[in-house]
Amino acid sequence: MVMKRGLVLVAGAGALALAFLALVLALGRNEAGALAFDRDVVSESALLGGLARGAAFPFIDTTGNRIVRAHIAITDSTTNCAAGAAAPDSVQVLVGRAGVQLVSVMGAATNTGISTTPGQCVFHVTVRPGRGGVPGRITDIVVVNGGNQPLTGNNTVTASAVVE
Repeated sequence: MVMKRGLVLVAGAGALALAFLALVLALGRNEAGALAFDRDVVSESALLGGLARGAAFPFIDTTGNRIVRAHIAITDSTTNCAAGAAAPDSVQVLVGRAGVQLVSVMGAATNTGISTTPGQCVFHVTVRPGRGGVPGRITDIVVVNGGNQPLTGNNTVTASAVVE
């Protein structure tokens, strides 16, 4: 009877270990389906005050590693902060690989309609490589001042990126 209990405990522990392994394998895969245990999350925020007209700010650069998912939020001046209203050109966010291909990811669809200060609006976007016009490999998130004046303290950027 002691042996039976021992066998039951061993079998129960084995089943638990197998269930845990199955869960790890199911959740621990990257976009290509490979095991991905070496992921890091990078999170940065910055005030963009003083960024000159036409200037680029390489906000996150993971060259040598790739971004598998990123979420970016910016604040910008706008006269219409209704959800879905056109995004102003003053703060542009580009993703991809510097020197290879960078695409703009902020537009009317990213306008969330969030505003706590008149004339300022929050825009959000989540990007994944190869989806929604985004290049298949992302290593860079770049902020560009597309406006006619230097940016002010009302302009901010926050991004978090899963990197492997």
